[in-house]
Amino acid sequence: MTCWSPFEMPSMPSIFPRLASSSQSPMNVIIPPKRGDKGSSFNRLVSYISDRGDKPKDDDLVSAAPRQNASRTKKAMFDRLVDYADRNDGDNRVVVITDVFPDGRQRLISGGISCETNCFSWETSAAEMNMVAAQSRRCQDPVYHFILSWRENELPTDAQIFECAEHCIRQLGMEGHQYVTAIHQDTDNTHCHVAVNRVNPITYKAAALWNDADTLQKSCRVLERKYGFIQDNGSWQWGVNDQLVRAPFRYGSAPQGTVPLQVYSNTESLYHYAVREVREKLSELIKSREITWRKIHLALHERGLGLREQGEGLVIYDFLRPEGPVVKASSVHPTLTKFRLEAHIGAFEGPPTFEHEEWSYGIFSTYQPAFELRDKDVRFDRRQARAEARLDLKMRYKRYREGWEKPDLHVKDRYQQVAARYQAMKADVKRSQHDPLLRKLLYRVAEFDRMKAMAELRIELREERQALA
Repeated sequence: MTCWSPFEMPSMPSIFPRLASSSQSPMNVIIPPKRGDKGSSFNRLVSYISDRGDKPKDDDLVSAAPRQNASRTKKAMFDRLVDYADRNDGDNRVVVITDVFPDGRQRLISGGISCETNCFSWETSAAEMNMVAAQSRRCQDPVYHFILSWRENELPTDAQIFECAEHCIRQLGMEGHQYVTAIHQDTDNTHCHVAVNRVNPITYKAAALWNDADTLQKSCRVLERKYGFIQDNGSWQWGVNDQLVRAPFRYGSAPQGTVPLQVYSNTESLYHYAVREVREKLSELIKSREITWRKIHLALHERGLGLREQGEGLVIYDFLRPEGPVVKASSVHPTLTKFRLEAHIGAFEGPPTFEHEEWSYGIFSTYQPAFELRDKDVRFDRRQARAEARLDLKMRYKRYREGWEKPDLHVKDRYQQVAARYQAMKADVKRSQHDPLLRKLLYRVAEFDRMKAMAELRIELREERQALA
């Protein structure tokens, strides 16, 4: 179970980054990105997760008539809500309540979709959430939406899915908040949508959801073990003594453009040089818990690199060519961010002057952008091998062309044979039939047979040509 969220902020006891796995997982948590204008709507969200009428089923008949979907505008959804309150039959979706719990929760089937809510009813849930959210003036976006998804080979029951959703809501600190859950099984992966009102219906205070994705990651590990789902690699993992511990951090991929630079220019990029020379050294410094700004500068300096501020962050540059290209420090090592380092070792400090002749100020290797990345002799041998392979291919193709003879299908002769046969048939009709009308009719029959024979010959020739291709 992994988590993706554009708002994820790592909460860590140390400065090691916690990067979640993005691979497919048996139980997956997804937090969809929210609207930039903070205009999320309970009405539209509840309508989406509970109304799948616009998604065709496997046994649906294909019709040329356009499908008339129910409008999802606020007015139309409110009209459907009023229709329900007035027991109007305008909405043909059937809602069947299957279970009612003492704490106010109810499970139901709405339009063939299994749902659960702790509101008074499913149809009025959006209106109830809107009314409670309106009591909080500070909360600009009360809608919180996340998705739990399972892999194809995982078939959880509806009860397990609802219990997983309730556990996640409790772990997010929103126990007692209004929510709706809907299970969708019309895709390859069984998944459920959970829409929660951030505003508490009793205190009217909005829940703080900082680090929510990390909290959901931890919840997933617990749920996977509880229900026997296949455990996934995420930001949390089970350690010794059955304790949840932080998963070791993983390095990100190279910045865009650095790999093509090496391939086409045959020169090493500054990023790859820095990763090769200083990444392991920086990891050792961090693990020792004795990291300081001075030690970071010295570790980079002995490899001909420097660290400086640029904008709101840090960059690594070539110490001998400070005006040259730079690389983002966090791409070399995820810990090298100004925010994380300043929280543990204080405000940023510039490098030493490096004027004294101290052994720690020595530069033992430097970045050489002019050096070719690949060995010239090796490249020459490979180029010669490719040239010989091309020459061998040309010679084999030449011998094949010289020994190849184009098959003669005798197309013209075969067409002439068909034409001559029906020409003789017409001559026989002319000689034997003296009635003009009957002779004309037999001419038409012979002409029809000739056209049919020509069509069969064309099909036969096409199949023969395809067999030769």
